[in-house]
Amino acid sequence: MDIKYLNKFKFLTIFLVLFNFAQAQDYSFDFEEFEKKPYEFFGIFQMQSDLTQMNNSSELYKLSFLNKEKKDFLDSHFASLQLKASYEISKFKLSTYLKNKISYNTNNEFENDFNIYETFINTDISTNFDFQVGKKSVKWGKGYIWNPVSFVGRQKDINDVDAGLEGFWMIKFDYVKSLSGILQNFSISPVIIPITKDVNDDFSDKENVSFILNNYFLIANTDFDTYLFYEDTKFKKFGVDFARNIIPNWEIHAEYVFEKDVIQNILNPNFVINSKTENSNNYLLGTRILFKTNTTVILEYLHNDVGLNKSQMNNFHRAIYLALLSEPSTFIQKVKKYQTENLTNQYLMKDYIYAKISHPEPFDILYFTPSIFALHNLNDNSKMIGGEFNYSRFNNLNLKLRYNLLLGDLNSEFGGKTSSNKLSFRFDYTF
Repeated sequence: MDIKYLNKFKFLTIFLVLFNFAQAQDYSFDFEEFEKKPYEFFGIFQMQSDLTQMNNSSELYKLSFLNKEKKDFLDSHFASLQLKASYEISKFKLSTYLKNKISYNTNNEFENDFNIYETFINTDISTNFDFQVGKKSVKWGKGYIWNPVSFVGRQKDINDVDAGLEGFWMIKFDYVKSLSGILQNFSISPVIIPITKDVNDDFSDKENVSFILNNYFLIANTDFDTYLFYEDTKFKKFGVDFARNIIPNWEIHAEYVFEKDVIQNILNPNFVINSKTENSNNYLLGTRILFKTNTTVILEYLHNDVGLNKSQMNNFHRAIYLALLSEPSTFIQKVKKYQTENLTNQYLMKDYIYAKISHPEPFDILYFTPSIFALHNLNDNSKMIGGEFNYSRFNNLNLKLRYNLLLGDLNSEFGGKTSSNKLSFRFDYTF
């Protein structure tokens, strides 16, 4: 190489080294910024307004708004503040989740609702074993809108499946172990839930001590769980679930529960409640597909064994109709009591199909994600359909517009509800 060019190359190399050194001298690395803090805290402030069109023709509307002014529309508004915090000392971690909700409705009534969703202590006894005691929310299951295997948790709200759920007071253990081979991971999680008139009284209708065992296995890239439930040492129910990716963009999942001696109460048109006790089999089959267009499709089939069939739902609506025509108010009170005690769940009948399609940023509209969904009752052919529109242009802020439309005959599940459609707008701010 020419000496002239060699000297220039040396000079350039020395210059770059000195320049990088000077840059490094100007840069300061603060380790404190990356040091894990013993506490965590964040909150969610939420506001929502609903406009609901009432179904004045339904018997259920007439029963619910008996002797009240007939209204075509109802509006309601609420604001809520959710706070989540934790503090860690050595191997102990205290976590809490609080929610306060203030509601205002058409009747100019304010209601304040404060709940402790969670407050528990977690102890890391060893690398594989930890222990939790307190009020805790546990989410089990693979289904998107329904989890029959959720033995120690509350069911999701179909209108907000991602919402936080209030927990129960419990003692929970977790043992987790990673392995090599076809069994890649497994865990054992026993849970003890006491039920008294003052503690967990909404978990069961009788005082007892419930013991639940969850075993998790990751076998050949398939998630697999088993569940056992005992009340005062007596077997109550058993469940299994699994989830697996067939290909990276296609997942399938399922849940199954066998429950022993489930009581089903049926009201006939003569205001007589017929009770029967049978074993039940609940299950869910579902899939989730992400297409190359970035469109996500969720499809699920639900079977609720203790739900009403079409003739039983017809009998219930017939009983309401006759009670409203009858002189004795005792018939009306009996129908109301039956509804309150037996028909307040989301899935009142036996078989449903749920579908949801979502696609982020259509037509290059940034930060915007629309979706449409439908829940179809296979027993009476009624349905709930609607759409959601999410906009998240600003940091920590999400705007959601949701519309629900209920369709079906007046003696069907969705067609016979007190409302026919609902428009909601929600504002979420996370801090």
